[in-house]
Amino acid sequence: MEQVHIPSQERRRHPRTRLQASLHCLRLESDGPSTVDQLDMFDMSKSGIGAMSDQSYYPGQRVVVRLPAPRANGDRHVYARVMRCRSAGLDGYEIGLRFEAASKGEEVDYRLVA
Repeated sequence: MEQVHIPSQERRRHPRTRLQASLHCLRLESDGPSTVDQLDMFDMSKSGIGAMSDQSYYPGQRVVVRLPAPRANGDRHVYARVMRCRSAGLDGYEIGLRFEAASKGEEVDYRLVA
């Protein structure tokens, strides 16, 4: 995996690694049924992922992302929050997701995702 240098104006806590994979993402909607989308991940760090989607998301939206975990003999489901969603024209939307705990007081186990 390739480490990516981030310019000093970035506010990231962890370095990003270029990593391409198709992921399933469950939108957790409080006012309606949850839906499953496909995301095309292009990078990952200990604190989140960058991905492309055909669908728009809103900042603050909670999701569950299914990440492949070959060493764990299966997939891991990780809670995340949408930090940004920008139009990428005909390519869809560029989405920034930050991993978070499933419930208050619970910590994210970064070993599962990075």
